[in-house]
Amino acid sequence: MTQATALTIEDLFAGLNRKLAEKPLSLGPIVTRVLLRTGVSLRSPRPDQAKDPVAVAKVVAVLTELGYSL
Repeated sequence: MTQATALTIEDLFAGLNRKLAEKPLSLGPIVTRVLLRTGVSLRSPRPDQAKDPVAVAKVVAVLTELGYSL
């Protein structure tokens, strides 16, 4: 999944889940770090953030910084 196709926070979470399929324990710390840095919960995003392009861009930026290009 590329940045262009990730339209929602749910898409990003699904992509991260696929990427970490072999290491599911890694998901928790990554989700927590994204929440602390952006204020966006990947597991249960607020309705106003779920499809917000600014929130999606922030999450993509943090995931990329952490080394998880989707």
